[in-house]
Amino acid sequence: MNKHILGAAGAIALSLVASAAAAQTVIKLATLAPPNTPWTAHFETWKANVAEASGGEIEIQIFPSGQLGNEFEVFRQVQRGRIDAGAFSGSVISENVPELALMSTPFLFRDAATIDCIYDRKLGEEFAALLEEKGMKFLQWQETGWVHVYAQDDLSNVADAEGYKVRVSPTPISRLLWNSVGAAGVEIPYAETPAALQTGMVRGGESAAISFVAFGLGKVAPHFMRTAQYHMAGAITISEKRWNSLSEEQQQILIDSLPPVQKMRDTLRATSEALLAKYAEAGGPVHELSEEQLDAWRAKVEPNWPAFVEGLGEGAQAMWPKVLDAKAACGE
Repeated sequence: MNKHILGAAGAIALSLVASAAAAQTVIKLATLAPPNTPWTAHFETWKANVAEASGGEIEIQIFPSGQLGNEFEVFRQVQRGRIDAGAFSGSVISENVPELALMSTPFLFRDAATIDCIYDRKLGEEFAALLEEKGMKFLQWQETGWVHVYAQDDLSNVADAEGYKVRVSPTPISRLLWNSVGAAGVEIPYAETPAALQTGMVRGGESAAISFVAFGLGKVAPHFMRTAQYHMAGAITISEKRWNSLSEEQQQILIDSLPPVQKMRDTLRATSEALLAKYAEAGGPVHELSEEQLDAWRAKVEPNWPAFVEGLGEGAQAMWPKVLDAKAACGE
């Protein structure tokens, strides 16, 4: 009899375990960011917070380093509901929401605090609504960082960029910059840049400091110019289909468990500066441009802002005055 009771109890226990496993909600999050970076650390904290708040019922599975495809592919898959969620860089976001490309207009901003203010207090909700029109729920802004010029030669003086062979990102933002200074641009994916530099296809380009160091671009194009020509944010989104499949309680747990975005921004900016300082200490030529040199770069680009905005479409044209007003309201 005891054996039968124990057997029945065991069967019930196994059934309960199976039911709990079947009931678990898994959210698969795709990101281009590699492990052990400020981005993935942010996602790991979110994962832990969600697990604690849900009692283990909701699990976020992180797929770093582009495991589920490149960012443009993942964006489309999240739109279609084939991938649950994605953490996207500013390049992908601005390519799919032209109005957001305005926030990366070359030499429009000088201070990251102004940009944070616009996203957090002025136009963030409006930008998020535009992103949600793409078939996904916006969860949080992210940080890609300031983009700078690097090359095999010192390009601190903008006149030296004329005719220079550079890697151009396939975005209107990058084209605006390099066309304005008369560079000989070649559009290639970022991942192919190191090989292109080695073969002489290009001799320079633009990159965030953290990526410049992490990808080892300084080994083939050592000069890093602190131009900070534009800044890129990013975003965490979840498929509208997946979002609607969750209960209101689950949705609130996902939102409330997100770590503060400002902490991630600050960490990324500090990490970028630390990596760049380490690169400089090892002999890497890091050029701090004078205000006169930066003004010369701006003078080449700013006259082409109107054509850039027009090329982004009617939505961007309507948003442009709002961006300028928000910039002034936030202190620039």
